[in-house]
Amino acid sequence: FLQEIDGRTINNLSDQYYLPSDDPEWTRLEKQHIAVVIGLGGLYPAKEEVRAILQPQEGETKRILDLGCGTGTWAIEMAREYPHAQVVGVDLAPVPMDREAIPSNCQFEIDNINLGLSHFRDHFDVIHIRFVGSGLQNFKERTREIHSCLKPGGIVIWIDADFDLYSTEKFEYHLPATDDNPGGSWTQRIGSEMRRACLKLGSDFHAMESGLDAGLWKDPHIDPETCKTGSLYLPMDEDPGMAQLLKYVGALMRQNLVDGIKSMIPLLVKVGWSKDEVETWRKKLIEELKELKIHTVTRFRLAWGRRAPVPKRGSAQQVPIAGGRSDSSSRVDYPWFYVYDTEEASLEQAEARKKGKANCILPPIPS
Repeated sequence: FLQEIDGRTINNLSDQYYLPSDDPEWTRLEKQHIAVVIGLGGLYPAKEEVRAILQPQEGETKRILDLGCGTGTWAIEMAREYPHAQVVGVDLAPVPMDREAIPSNCQFEIDNINLGLSHFRDHFDVIHIRFVGSGLQNFKERTREIHSCLKPGGIVIWIDADFDLYSTEKFEYHLPATDDNPGGSWTQRIGSEMRRACLKLGSDFHAMESGLDAGLWKDPHIDPETCKTGSLYLPMDEDPGMAQLLKYVGALMRQNLVDGIKSMIPLLVKVGWSKDEVETWRKKLIEELKELKIHTVTRFRLAWGRRAPVPKRGSAQQVPIAGGRSDSSSRVDYPWFYVYDTEEASLEQAEARKKGKANCILPPIPS
């Protein structure tokens, strides 16, 4: 299942997902997991819906699927939170967990989502897909297959990265640094190169970005009345005016970013950049983070909804979980998690985030 490339361990099942599967990467993913959980206020959004769906029912086994389970932490924590449910985690590489640390109601499988999931059809009450978008081919087909794995009334939750950075003030786009724009952000440059590398290796990355930002309202499997999207912004620095919670998340995300560029080296080298060039970017990124001249946040996109038909009896009420630029006035403790209740609101925010991107011109990738 694994291969050694430039001193890092890479999965041997997919050419699209080219990040490592080794101790340094697992440590990075754990920090990222903690930051996201803080931002969401728990393991998942749509808390009322998920809890209602997973309520024990006599004669029925509740099942949870974690696609792209990584270290296995999310799956294990869900298995502990819902001991009556069966949890399955799927990834391209073995999870780095000792057998005794895995609850009896949790199991892991090695598989490539791109090869199909027909054996899981109509099987799960909750499906969680986090940070796998860069490795998916034919995003529309993958969503069709994944959503068909839900039971009627089950909920799917997508969480994926936005490789663009935004200001902490108005969440406006930061231009990347280039030879023609030396005052731009090197952090942004590396995110932009990561996106281009994934596309070059066959990822349907653009479809994932636009698809999740548009939400699941028009998905034929999903009840549009249950759909929402979200933007979770996590800081990359410690602005002196930040609350302590944001500073802690910022510290986690800086470590995640510095370690992440190391994990990206095999991918960036594979598509044509030299190790020396990537190392130069890494040093400039670290310098940029130390100087704190550019205050930035990174964004994670969310989309969720329930498979139709949704049972009327015992179904969860749609309870708002965040405020800010949401249609809802309810808030969570973390201040930068925004939920959009309509497709129109979600697309409006997507358009607002595009402002300034037309001026982004990157040099060609070396052949």
